[in-house]
Amino acid sequence: MYYKSLFDTILNDLEFANGRIQSDSVQSKGDVYLAKVIIPGISKKDVSIKSTDEYLSVFVKQGEKKSLLRKITLGGLVDVSSISSKLANGILEITMPKKEVKESVDIKIS
Repeated sequence: MYYKSLFDTILNDLEFANGRIQSDSVQSKGDVYLAKVIIPGISKKDVSIKSTDEYLSVFVKQGEKKSLLRKITLGGLVDVSSISSKLANGILEITMPKKEVKESVDIKIS
């Protein structure tokens, strides 16, 4: 059985609000995934990030309106309580720790 890695999922689902695939990078580095979203000219106060086990969404405030900029499928593979980010020089870096993968467990059938 083939399982898509989060890296594959992120690359497939990294999208601009209008549906165009962008050239932002996503890398798997050891025990984290690192997403870089290019947002030149946007200040930290105008960016917000929300996450569930399934999706991470990046929003940008434009005037009074908040718009979805990126949506990344996480597939339950990231420890969402430990996600961190920083914005510098027009690049938003999002660090997403991988969930600990446990060995398979035998399930008793009754």
